[in-house]
Amino acid sequence: MRYVLLLLCLCLAHPALAEPTLCHGNDLAAKMQAEDPKTYADAEAEARAIPNGEAIFWKIEKQGIEPSYLLGSAHVTDPRVTDMPPGAEEKLASASVVALELAELVDKQKMAAAIFGNAILMVQPPGQSLWDMIPDQDEALIRDNPNLPPHAGGSLYGYQPWVVAAMLAVPLCETQRKADGLLVLDEKIGAAAAANHIQVVGLETVTEQLTVLASMAKEDQVKYLIATAKLGAKASDYLETMISLYMQRRITLYMPFAEHAQAMTEDDRKIMAYVDEELIRKRNHRMAERAGPLIDKGNAFIAVGALHLPGKEGLVALLRQAGYKVTPLN
Repeated sequence: MRYVLLLLCLCLAHPALAEPTLCHGNDLAAKMQAEDPKTYADAEAEARAIPNGEAIFWKIEKQGIEPSYLLGSAHVTDPRVTDMPPGAEEKLASASVVALELAELVDKQKMAAAIFGNAILMVQPPGQSLWDMIPDQDEALIRDNPNLPPHAGGSLYGYQPWVVAAMLAVPLCETQRKADGLLVLDEKIGAAAAANHIQVVGLETVTEQLTVLASMAKEDQVKYLIATAKLGAKASDYLETMISLYMQRRITLYMPFAEHAQAMTEDDRKIMAYVDEELIRKRNHRMAERAGPLIDKGNAFIAVGALHLPGKEGLVALLRQAGYKVTPLN
């Protein structure tokens, strides 16, 4: 899902860079562990209770069919997470089919066309402006946000709040790296498959992904946007935290950590519940259902965001419920 949100950032102009800008942030989970070990222990206990969080690369088996493989990715360009774990590259190269969240990941023109075709989900209705929805005292937080390119704030008026929130959730350095052509792991997998003439299919459509956030109540979109804008430069720290946990194969700690990192309001909890239900749980079921026929044909390589793998209704659990043996590899 984050891949689509990153593409929206490319709607704004970016300066050309001689070298990709590196992102620098602090691992907030490590900081919490050092400075507030009790809160960290509580978050870690919650993370340990989430099943199937010990790996990002899994083998899928069923009697009579060739094994398939499932990889959890991080949708960012940081080189620490764009290399596949041991053994995955070989399984990708020999796969019969590759399934990504979106088939359009292998063709930027098709992706751009699909997003343009769904513009109604991202832009304001005629005669309306984003600023009509934002309290006056919060406008500067958005217009002058450090995660926007210089002078980009004036071009935001035509977007829905969720789109702008997606822009501000990503550090400017990451947006610039994407603009400079660096690929996220999913894109690298799609490119490798295409180069080897392996069919690439999508488990979802662009319309389905965009609809998830576009369907959030407008008042909640505004609250989500303002909360995201207030993060400001700390977005780099949250990105670094996610990358660090991914590298440690502890991705299940991210959500409990985020909930414990600051006091949660009722509005925060409402939005978190929406995200958990609409962005994760429902999509897990959809992707598992669509992955089944590919797995039954044998030798499929499936790559989706790592947060879709763990949990009682994560992809690993859902595939096991469907009769497959799913074993962690890395």
